[in-house]
Amino acid sequence: MSTPVPPLVPTSAMPLATDSDAAFDAKAFPALASLNPFGVSLEAIGAATVANANAALAAALGGDLPAITGQALKLLRVNAGETAAEFVDPATVVLAEAPELTQVQVENPASTVFGQVSGERLGQAGVVSFTAQEQQIGVGQTWQDVSGSRSASSTSYQNTSGKPISIGLALDNNSGALQMSSDNSTWVTVGSRSGTETNSISAVIPNGYYYRLTGTPSIQSWAELR
Repeated sequence: MSTPVPPLVPTSAMPLATDSDAAFDAKAFPALASLNPFGVSLEAIGAATVANANAALAAALGGDLPAITGQALKLLRVNAGETAAEFVDPATVVLAEAPELTQVQVENPASTVFGQVSGERLGQAGVVSFTAQEQQIGVGQTWQDVSGSRSASSTSYQNTSGKPISIGLALDNNSGALQMSSDNSTWVTVGSRSGTETNSISAVIPNGYYYRLTGTPSIQSWAELR
């Protein structure tokens, strides 16, 4: 970039209003003559300013910075050699790998004892947390009417959905009981129907568990959140 020249200061005395006519005329002509190079100096400063601005704009658009045409949605960074700027595709940028954690301490709220999980990465802990959330009942599930594919008389069904499900029954007429088992052999009653009124029974079935409706009640509805 060019360096502006310093302004030239007029060297002749400038005429004053208090001067006599003769003194005023004597100063006026030399003063006018000295103003001419001052004007030339100002023009040179203006030209240098414009030249420097144009050079800076050229550097920004195509000199020091790479051209932006065809670089949509890319990142601008300094190259590895720190010699120029470059555009990179975000998909190819490799972030620094998360440091290996020496241990993750897990508090046991029932005591002051801390367990240690060595060699685990923080990112893996995030995956575990996300996986645990996916196992929550109601997450990604909807209520479904399965009355047409369910019956009483101790016919057993297994929850193989990969997560807990919830079931809701409306029973009428004869007595019946909803039972649950982890091995399809030993059963636990979690709800029953008796009397003359329509009864509702609901329960949560863990993943892998079996469930059945004993007796011969009339099934008014059987819905499952799965």
